[in-house]
Amino acid sequence: MSKYDEIDFEKVSLQLQEQVEQDPHNVKLRNELAIVLMETNEYEEAFFQLQTAAKIKPSVQTLYNLAYFYFTEGKPIIEATSNTKETQGFEEEAEEESMSYTWEMADKEAFDIVEDLLKNKPEHYFIYNLMGEMYIKKDKYEEAINVLKEGIHLTPSLENLNNLGLCYYQKGMLPEAAECFHKAHPLQSCNNYSLFPLLSYGICLAQLGRGSEAREVAKELLMLSEREEEELESSIAEIYYILGDYEEFINIYSKLDWDFYSEKFLPAYFYSLWQLSKTKEIEELAFKTIRRKEKEMKEVIQDPDEEEDFKEEYEEVTIEEIAFIKNAIKEVYKGKAPIIDYKPEVETRCYLYGCFRHTNTNPNYFSI
Repeated sequence: MSKYDEIDFEKVSLQLQEQVEQDPHNVKLRNELAIVLMETNEYEEAFFQLQTAAKIKPSVQTLYNLAYFYFTEGKPIIEATSNTKETQGFEEEAEEESMSYTWEMADKEAFDIVEDLLKNKPEHYFIYNLMGEMYIKKDKYEEAINVLKEGIHLTPSLENLNNLGLCYYQKGMLPEAAECFHKAHPLQSCNNYSLFPLLSYGICLAQLGRGSEAREVAKELLMLSEREEEELESSIAEIYYILGDYEEFINIYSKLDWDFYSEKFLPAYFYSLWQLSKTKEIEELAFKTIRRKEKEMKEVIQDPDEEEDFKEEYEEVTIEEIAFIKNAIKEVYKGKAPIIDYKPEVETRCYLYGCFRHTNTNPNYFSI
C-alpha cells in the first residue's frame, strides 16, 4: 500500500472546495481540487473545475490539463429533465436532483487545444507525448514521428521512444523501430514498468534475422514476465515462431491453458506442431477445443435465464470459431504458414500536470 492509499480524499476534497469558494480565481487550487475529485470518481465536477480554471487563466498548465481530460475521459453531456434548462451552468445543475450526465468522446476538443499550445513550442515533453498518441490514434504516423522527436529532444521517456518505434514499425522501418524500442526499455519507472518495448524489440530483431540477439531478448522476457506475473508467454513465443524455432515455440505454447486463449492463437501452434510431424497433438487439441466450445454453446442455448438474442449470437459466434479451427488445420496440412500480425502497444502514463500520485511536475500558471 502506498502513502496515497492512506489519504482520505473525500476529506481533502471538502477542504479544497472550501478554499476554492474563498479564492475562486485561484486556478492552482482548482487544478488540485480536480485531481482529488478524480480520485473520488467525481469526474463531472473535476471536469467543471478544469474547464473553469482554463477560462479564468488560459495557460499551458490549465489548457493542457483540460485537453488531457478531454482525450482520456471525454466530456460530460447534460441530460436535462423537464424541470431543468440545458443552458444552466454546471454549478447550478449540480443542485438539481433530476440532473444526469452521459459521456462522449472529445478527441477533437483535445486535439485543437494541444495543437494550439504546440505553436508556442512548450518546453515540457508531456504535451508532445500526448499529441503523438493523438496522431497514432488517427494512423498519422509521419506527423506522430515529427512531434515525438521533439518530445524526445526535451526528455526521452519510455513512452515517447516506444511510440516513435511503433510509428517506424508501422512504416516498415524495422532498424529504426528496433533502436527506439531498445532505448525505451531501460527507461522503466514506477509510473510505467511495461515490458512491451522489450517485447517489440525482440520481435524486430527476429524479423531482421538477428537470431542470437532475439533469443537473448526472449529469454530475458520470459524471466521478467514470470517475475512480474505479466503472463506474456504467448507473445514472447512469437519471437521464436518468426525465427522458425518451432520446438521452442511449442515448448512455450504447450504450457498454455487453452480454456483461456482465443482460437486465433491456434493456427501458429498447429503449424509448428506440423513442422515437427506432431499431427496427433494437432488432432487431439482441435478435438478437445471443439468439444469444449460445443458444450458451452449447448449450455447457453438451454439456459432459460438467457435472452434469445444472446443465445442466437452466441451460437453463431461459436459455429464460426469451430469452422475457423477446422479450416486452420486444412491450411496447415497444405503447408501454409500462418502469419503473425504483431502490433506494438502504444505506451502511455498519467500526463496530468500536478498529479501528486504520479509526482508529475507542474509548470507555471502564467497566461499564454
